[in-house]
Amino acid sequence: MKDTLFNIEEECDVLGAMLESTNARNDILNILVEDDFYEKNGPHQLIFRAIEKLVSDSAIVDITSVTTELGVNMKCLEYVGGTQYLISLQERYIGDRNAVYHANTVKDLSLARRLHACLRDCCDGFENEKFEDIGQYVAECESKILDITKARRVSEFESAGEIVERITEEMKLSKDKKQKNQNVSTGFTLLNYYTKGWQPGQFNIIGARPSVGKTAFALNLAYNAAQTSGKTVAFFSLEMDAKSIVKRMLSTVSSLSSDSIYEGKLSDNDWLNLDSAVKAIKNCKLWIDDTPGEKLTDIKTKVFKLKAQNPDLCAIFIDYLGLITTNMKADNRQNEVAAISRQLKALAREVEVPIICLSQLSRDNEKRNKTDQAPKLSDLRDSGSIEQDADIVLFIHRESYQKNGGEGEFDNSNQIDENKVDRTIVTVAKNRNGKTGPIAFEMIMNTGKFVELIPEGKE
Repeated sequence: MKDTLFNIEEECDVLGAMLESTNARNDILNILVEDDFYEKNGPHQLIFRAIEKLVSDSAIVDITSVTTELGVNMKCLEYVGGTQYLISLQERYIGDRNAVYHANTVKDLSLARRLHACLRDCCDGFENEKFEDIGQYVAECESKILDITKARRVSEFESAGEIVERITEEMKLSKDKKQKNQNVSTGFTLLNYYTKGWQPGQFNIIGARPSVGKTAFALNLAYNAAQTSGKTVAFFSLEMDAKSIVKRMLSTVSSLSSDSIYEGKLSDNDWLNLDSAVKAIKNCKLWIDDTPGEKLTDIKTKVFKLKAQNPDLCAIFIDYLGLITTNMKADNRQNEVAAISRQLKALAREVEVPIICLSQLSRDNEKRNKTDQAPKLSDLRDSGSIEQDADIVLFIHRESYQKNGGEGEFDNSNQIDENKVDRTIVTVAKNRNGKTGPIAFEMIMNTGKFVELIPEGKE
């Protein structure tokens, strides 16, 4: 190990402060662990262990008590240098602020050693071909490196009083400057009223049976988020290619059927509408990834990378949960989906960006009585943990689709009357921080555009 990856003098300064100052000792114990000291089971690790033990026992920490702990209980006083070495450490103390600085340096050196070892293992794994899939190997290496670098972010307890003061100050600032909050608009008035918009760190689910219009609704929401916020939005399409996604979006924004766009059968007026839609989409910071059957590790890696390149990332859409794959050896798909759901929720909190993930529903609702086929939380497919993890759950339900036994599914082509609309109910079935209930929409079938129906007097 290179000399630059450890510093014995810094370790001595840290231990001296722990012997001398209660405040410094408490601060250092919040920063360091025993393994952060360079020599495994060396004198400094043992002295730190003795001090940590005394603190956990609520005992007095001084030269005498540490000497007793090392000599009587740990039987290693002579090995660490005896009482005289402890006194020499204590004499190095020159202030709490310096002690915290030295502790952070020791921590960084420890992380540097871990990173060095990690990179060495990664190189060894590559040279000896200890992997089956190169993409998975790269993702795992990046994940290991991120785990180490993220350890530098040390979080501490905050009093509720301090937090509430900060919240009220932000509220006053927002009122004085008429600023909007950080939530991302859904683009729909009532849906915003129910959900307060997409909130940072939330994990949200949009569920429906196949062909009801999940992707179409998600594209409406993604475009609205990018267009209203002016910020970056990510859309993972695990089923459709990016070109098809953008064509559907063009159809929605221009109000032209996708068939006419595919075939180029456009009037002069249609071309003007299409040109306006092209400009609107080009001005949106919407990024699309169309890798089929994407691995969860790859999604996480791409999100971290996009967030680093675009700090204004404000929403992440995934179409859809059932197509995400992992390398985990789960007993069944239900356990695998539960793990995916938990990790997506953790990812949303880590990057402080809302994740909106589509999910298919089971056939259970189709087996119920015709008057009771509206989706329920129990219909979420594969795992009950999805319901538990989600902050918001939306269901899309089209009565005509259900009544026809699945016929009349979404089809944005010229085969459907251009004025054909289908009444669609979007139900907020779960909402940790707001209202629940049904919201009526009209879905324009040949363009995939959703129009919210606001009851009279509710504007």
